[in-house]
Amino acid sequence: MPAAYGVKAIRAGLPARAFVGVAEALNLTVDELAGILGVSPRTIRDQRKKHSRLSSENTEKLVRIARIQQQARKVFSTNEAVAGWLTSPAPALDGAKPIDLLDTDLGAREVESILNGIAYGNVM
Repeated sequence: MPAAYGVKAIRAGLPARAFVGVAEALNLTVDELAGILGVSPRTIRDQRKKHSRLSSENTEKLVRIARIQQQARKVFSTNEAVAGWLTSPAPALDGAKPIDLLDTDLGAREVESILNGIAYGNVM
């Protein structure tokens, strides 16, 4: 997907129901995912009821975690394995859980780096 298309989609906001699909892929509830991303669970529930779109900020957070989930899915065999890895302390992250770093772009980049290391045998 061209970057311009992705930026346009983020600016327009994803449908709030997209939150459900990402949460399910990570074996999380919508409220748990909202908490991880620093988004009000009530806001997500209200937007889903109204069939409205997420803000561009919340869309960007959701796209970030979905991107990490997809990258991890290439490394691990199942969504359950991905969820397990994301929610377990990682030695390469000084014992932090990868999922706890996904609320920021810098944290997501660190998690992507670890996933690349696992994929190519360069685990720290």
